[in-house]
Amino acid sequence: MKNFKFSLESILEYRKQNEQKIRQQYLLLRSEVQGKESDIRKLLKEKGSLMNVTEQTIGRMQIQRRYLLGLDQRVTLLKNAELELKTKSEVKMNELVKAQRERKVLEKLEEKQEEEYLQLVKRQEQIQLDEMANRKKII
Repeated sequence: MKNFKFSLESILEYRKQNEQKIRQQYLLLRSEVQGKESDIRKLLKEKGSLMNVTEQTIGRMQIQRRYLLGLDQRVTLLKNAELELKTKSEVKMNELVKAQRERKVLEKLEEKQEEEYLQLVKRQEQIQLDEMANRKKII
C-alpha cells in the first residue's frame, strides 16, 4: 500500500506561506511603530532639556520658543504617523489570526485523513493475515 498523501497539501503549503508573509508584514509594522515611539521619546526628552535652559536675551528666547514649537509640531506629526501605523498593525494582526485559523483547519483535516488512512491500512493488513491463516488451515 502507498504512503499517505494529503490531497490538499498544495493548499496547506500556500496557506503556510501566506501566514508567514503576513507575519513578516506584521513584524515590520510593529518595528516601525516602535521606531516612531522611540523618536517621540527622543524629541520629548530634547524638549524637556530645552525647557530647563533659560536664555538671557530676548532674541535667544524667541529662537528657543520657535524651536520648541517646531519640536511640538514634529511630535504631533510623529504621533499621527504612530497612530496610523498602530491601526495598520492591528488590521495586519487580524489578518494573521485569520491566516493561522485557516492553516490549522487544514492541518486538523490532514491529521484526520491520515488517521483514517492508517486505520484502513491496518484493516487491510488484518484481512490479508486472516486470509493467509485460512489458507493454511485448508491446506
